[in-house]
This record gives sequence, structure tokens and C-alpha cells, in this order.
Amino acid sequence: MNKLRKFNSKYMFLILVFIICFIGLFVYLKGDMYKCEILSEDEFATLKTWTVEKDNSKVILPYGFKYTGEPIVLTKKIDKANVFDDSQYLMVMSRYFDYTVYVDDTKLFDLTTPQNGFSKTMGTQIRIVRIGKDLNEKTIKLEIRPLLGDHIQYSVAPMMIGTRSDIVWHILKSEQSEVITAVLIIIFGFVLLLLAIIIRCSEYEDDESGKMFYLGMISVICGIYLACQFKVSHIIAPNGYLPYYFEFTSLMLISVAVSLFIQTNVDGVIKKLYTSMSCIFVLNVLVQTFLNFVLKIDYKMMLFVTHILIGLFVILILSTIIFHKKKSIQYMLISIMFPIVGSIIDIVRLYRISDDKTIYFFSMGLYIFVLMQVTRTIRQYLTKSRSHLKAEVYEHLAFTDGLTELNNRLSFENDINECIGNNRPACISIDLNNLKRANDTMGHSAGDVLIRGIATVLREAVGKDGKIYRIGGDEFVVLIHDITDDGIEKVLKRIEKCRVKYNEENNVNLDFARGVSLYTEGDTTFENLVARADAEMYRDKRLTKKGRRDDYE
Repeated sequence: MNKLRKFNSKYMFLILVFIICFIGLFVYLKGDMYKCEILSEDEFATLKTWTVEKDNSKVILPYGFKYTGEPIVLTKKIDKANVFDDSQYLMVMSRYFDYTVYVDDTKLFDLTTPQNGFSKTMGTQIRIVRIGKDLNEKTIKLEIRPLLGDHIQYSVAPMMIGTRSDIVWHILKSEQSEVITAVLIIIFGFVLLLLAIIIRCSEYEDDESGKMFYLGMISVICGIYLACQFKVSHIIAPNGYLPYYFEFTSLMLISVAVSLFIQTNVDGVIKKLYTSMSCIFVLNVLVQTFLNFVLKIDYKMMLFVTHILIGLFVILILSTIIFHKKKSIQYMLISIMFPIVGSIIDIVRLYRISDDKTIYFFSMGLYIFVLMQVTRTIRQYLTKSRSHLKAEVYEHLAFTDGLTELNNRLSFENDINECIGNNRPACISIDLNNLKRANDTMGHSAGDVLIRGIATVLREAVGKDGKIYRIGGDEFVVLIHDITDDGIEKVLKRIEKCRVKYNEENNVNLDFARGVSLYTEGDTTFENLVARADAEMYRDKRLTKKGRRDDYE
């Protein structure tokens, strides 16, 4: 039950992630209205300088503007365009607005958000518009229709003109390092998740598995969030709404994963505070997703709520850093502050500045955080592994006889408490004959040879059927669980056969007395069983002094 309660937060978080992914699958299957073409090569020109038709002013893209109640019209005259054999395309990247493309007042393309869509906007969309071959002296006009009123700052990204494959190649080339980094972060996250599962399923009860699990989830979700910012993601996505959906849900899930990660590192009242914060973040994810899909309140319109919660989260983290004295906790929280501070800078740039790269500082902070946490996690895991290894060595030394490598008396005393509940356990008590004579006449090394010899005989004869103990200088016990009378007879015959074989191969006279007892309903403790085996062993020892009975030839 303790394990179950301990793992409950992981199950709940996985359920939340599953819900988000399930909705993403729904968007994938039902988002045909958002589908755009996969691009395909030559020369292109980046179109940065445009003219605002209303006042004839020049603007340089990216161009930020506020909604004024009417569409914004941008124009661009192509003065020195070459004449290509292939048709030319215009790459337009829109953010929360619809638009229409004209060439010399001829309408070529219209992007309009579906009325029956998932929300009011399609978020960030990339479209490749065919505009013909000879563009010399032609004017491209872009009519922009904002969709979210005056609540947000709109931005028009730089446009490109060229063949489709040229445009795609330029996008891939310009974003290759960021894309590779995001993919590596996602892969790293999955590796951590796999390690967490392996550790969790191992024999060790290790708290590091929980920390590694949440760190892996943070890496995977952050990698997905970063990937959704890239133009490449919008090009390869099955429909244009998927990157928009995962961009906002992953941003909210990052906060959930980070708060749960911190929760696994703290205790007491602070742990309860981060648990409460996790619940608030989960509620934020569920409520915003409901409002977006059911009431058509766009994710972008509710972004400020997530930013407010992140601000409160930052205050809580700063308070923990100040008041928590444990250095390892402070190190962990300081590493988290890098992406948080980066996100705050990006939030300020988002609201105050028109900027095409709205996650730059968050990305830098995330890389520092991942690097610091990887170092910390690996160091702690190696420390724990060394501790477990030492514990195993000490346990082996404590429960193992040094001369024979059999289980010792301490191991025997621990095990007999568990044997009585087994079905028909049996005990074989064995005492090595003439050990004292060998020690006195030929030295203790000769006695050690006999002791190791009987250990070899018992290992070969008993095998995996039972457990062998050396409980004294010349005393040995074999415990066998769930065995019949015929079964114990077979074991005794194997022991005698192996003894004879050992004597012949090593030219020694290894001899011992033995006693056997099987558990009966009258036995209230396992000591009764052992006492009967000892009594029979001593009886056999007295008989062998008169002349050994060779009963098992």
C-alpha cells in the first residue's frame, strides 16, 4: 500500500498526459480542415520590407501590430525577380489571423479559419501559395484579418519566395541546430523514463526512480514544446492545428511536471505546498482544454492565466531557496530557476516587443537546467549504486561462511523462521567425522580440506533442491522445502554417491554422520524438526564408531 500511495502522483500525471495525447489524436484524425501541403527546391528570396497600404509607410518583418478594427494590408513590389522555369511560391506564416494573398489584384489564396473548427483560431499556420513564374514588376498584396480582437499583439513573420523545395530547404537549414537539440532533449527524456522504470522494477527501493521519472517527463514535454515553435513542425504536421494544440498543452504540462519533480525532493509543509501547486496546474490544463474545445475560448486568450500561475510558482520556488537550508534542494531549485527566468524574459518580450523568437531565453535556460540535472541525477544514482553494492557485499559477508562459501549460522537462524509455513519441509543434519583427529595429526589445513570437501559433496548432491548451511566447525544442515519421503530418500542417495565419488577422485577418506527428519503436524516450531534430525545424526554417529553401515550403496 505504501508503494501504491507513493506512486499515485506518477499514475495521475501519466493519466493527464494520456488525456492530452488522446485529444491530440482526435485533432489528428478530425483535423482535415487544417491540412496544408508538404513542401518540396531552387532559389528563394526572403521578403522583409513591405508597405502598409493604409498610410504608405514602410515596415520590416517581423512586423508587430495591434488590431484597429479593420484588416491590415501589406504590399510588396517584386522589382528584380528572375524568370524561373518552375512556378514560384510564397511562404506565409500567420499567427492568430486569417489572410488573403493577391498578385496584381488577382486573388490567389485565402486562409480562413473553419467555422466548425476546434477553436477561434488555428494558431501559427504556414502556407505555401503558388504565385506563378514571372513575377517581375508584379505586386504581392497580403490582406490580414486578426481573429482575437485587440487582446493580443499580432506579428507577421518574414515571408519567402521561391520554389517549394527551396523554401523547405531554407527552413530546415535555418532551424537544424534547434531541431536537433529538441530531438535530443526528447530522446534524453525517454532514456530517463526507461531508467526510472528499470530502477523501479529492480530489487532496490530507490527514491531516485521518482526523481528520474519526473525529470524524464520534464525533458520530453519541454522538447515537444520547443519542437512546436519551429516552422519545420508546422510543415511536417498532418494538420496545422496539432502544433498549436501541443504548444499550449505542453507549456501547461511543464509546470505540472516541474512541481511534481520538486515535490519528490522536499518534505513536510513545503511538500504539501508543491502538491497543492501541482493540483492547481493540473486544474489549469483541464479547464483551459475544456474552454478551448467546448466554449471556443482560444488557448491564446487564456495564456495570461498560465503566466500568472508561473509567476506564483516562481515566488514559491524563491521562498523555498531562501528558507530551505539543505544544499542539494537549493541546487535543484536554482537549476530550475534558469528556464523559469528565461521564460519570464520571453513573456516580457512577448507582451512588450514584437519578436519572432519568443522562446529563446527559455530554451537557453532549459539547456542549462537539463545539463545541471543530468549531472546531479547521474552523480546521485552512482552514489546510491555504490551504497547498494557495498550493502550487498556486507550482506554476503554476514550470511556466508568464509571457508566453504556456504550459508552460515546467522543465515540459518534467519531462514528457519520462514520454513515452518512451507508444505512438508525436511531437515538433514550432517556432522563431519574425524575432523579433530585430522587437525591434531596433519594440521588445520588438512581439516580445512575435509570441510571444503563435504561442502563440495553437498553442493553437487543437493543442487537447487535445498539450501546448505555450515552452522559449526564440523556441523552442516540442509533445509529442503515441500518434499516427500521418496524425494528425501533420493537426496540421501545422491549425497552418499557424491561422497564416494569425491573420495575416489581425491584419494581421501571423507566420512560423516547424518540425520533426517520430515515435518509433521505435531511440530509447532522448526526447532522440533531440527532437534529430531540432530538426534538421528548423533545416533548414526555412534553407530559409525562401531562400523559404518553402508545403507545407500
